[in-house]
Amino acid sequence: MAVASRLFAGPASRPISLDPGRISAIVLIALIFAVLGEAVFRSDLLRQAARVLLIAYLALEWRGIQRTGRAMIAVAGALTVAGGVLTADPGAAIGRALDQAAFFATFFANQFFLREPARTSPLVRRSASFFIDQPPARRYGLLTLGGFLFGIILNIGVLSLLGLMIRRWLSAAGGSAAIRAVRERRMVLAVLRGFAVAPLGSPISMVMAVVLSVMPGLSWTTVFPLGLMTAALLLTLGCVQDRLEAPRQTVPVVVTSGARDPMALLGIVGIVLGVFVLAVGIEFAADIPLARAVLVAVPLAGLIWLGWQHRRFGPVRGVRLVSRPLVREGARLFPRYRTEIAVLSSAGFIGTLFSLLIPQGRLAVLLLHLPVPLMFLPGLLTVLVVGLSLIGVNPIVSVTIFASAFQGVPDAGIPAAVLALALMAGWALGVNASPLTASAMIIADMVDRTAREVTRDWNGRYVRRALLLMAVWLAGLTVFLG
Repeated sequence: MAVASRLFAGPASRPISLDPGRISAIVLIALIFAVLGEAVFRSDLLRQAARVLLIAYLALEWRGIQRTGRAMIAVAGALTVAGGVLTADPGAAIGRALDQAAFFATFFANQFFLREPARTSPLVRRSASFFIDQPPARRYGLLTLGGFLFGIILNIGVLSLLGLMIRRWLSAAGGSAAIRAVRERRMVLAVLRGFAVAPLGSPISMVMAVVLSVMPGLSWTTVFPLGLMTAALLLTLGCVQDRLEAPRQTVPVVVTSGARDPMALLGIVGIVLGVFVLAVGIEFAADIPLARAVLVAVPLAGLIWLGWQHRRFGPVRGVRLVSRPLVREGARLFPRYRTEIAVLSSAGFIGTLFSLLIPQGRLAVLLLHLPVPLMFLPGLLTVLVVGLSLIGVNPIVSVTIFASAFQGVPDAGIPAAVLALALMAGWALGVNASPLTASAMIIADMVDRTAREVTRDWNGRYVRRALLLMAVWLAGLTVFLG
């Protein structure tokens, strides 16, 4: 709690100022510590504290939460009333939903501890330049790989990082308006598609945490290899489509920075692997599920990364140089997470409580009785998650509901790993398809386009082909693993 206490501190000559932003930042830090502590020690007291702290944070930041977040909280409130009436043990049901909400909120907020060292890392800047500053024939493939790798480390922060660098690169590269538009579209789609499939190929991603927490019988060792192969298929599809749709004649581009450092790529891969290895080590040492181990591993990895950046200053000064930016940036950024935390925590709450309100297995039985061959049902689940995302239903909600439904029907005839993979693929393609996601809005704003233009006009054909590919791939896995 030393970091939290530092947020109270002001200059020695001034009285301590407790503005609302600092208070909410302290509350969010306390929430992180509570969830991390509960993940390791399984403390009922910390679990109850996490529930209260999440509600307190949302209450403190209510006025700044955007309309989408408020709507999600309103739905969660209405569902709470329904849960109080329709469930046999309302307290237990609502408590379980709040636990999931606090877990998702912490999982998102924890990314700060990787974003901060990434923000100041020369390695990140060199690798970003390496991905962007390439000849046209290699640029898409490397840039989508960059979106994938950075997406694992930075989550949605990769869109701002690479989006800004794309805009600067396009301005420096010059060329006619038509050529600039083609380059812009190809580069933006490369980043978006790479970022969207990152959760499929990462055992430390939010979607992996959601699936494993809702389907406790599954192990990440079963899902991760399949997810990595699925991510590779979708990335390859994007590269093939880009190559087929690329203009046959373009004006050669002069590389502006000359920063082609392949070792930077290896460095980013090493960081990703380092976080993963640390999480697996904590999983075995503490005997906790990987999703909870990731909660502990991410801040530790971030602190190690920051410490490495300041290693030349010695331990005492290095600690001071590491703690100060964390405190400063935490106080500045944690209140700004309000809308994302509102959406993610509410989605987790809604998905969990809704799944408890539905009679166990009823939804799964309904889906199993559709006039669709069993082998194509996973592909249908993927389509449903994508379709719901198009009308504004967060994938966390749909994935939680569908995963919980099939968890209650263990003899559905479809391998649980394939069901999980179908939902994860739906999550990834929903990010590609829906103009209502934060990722679409961020990257569209970076290039002065509308989210609908990027997702529907630019990426619609890719999404349709990807859905067809997933239907075939998932059907094959169902037959092979069934």
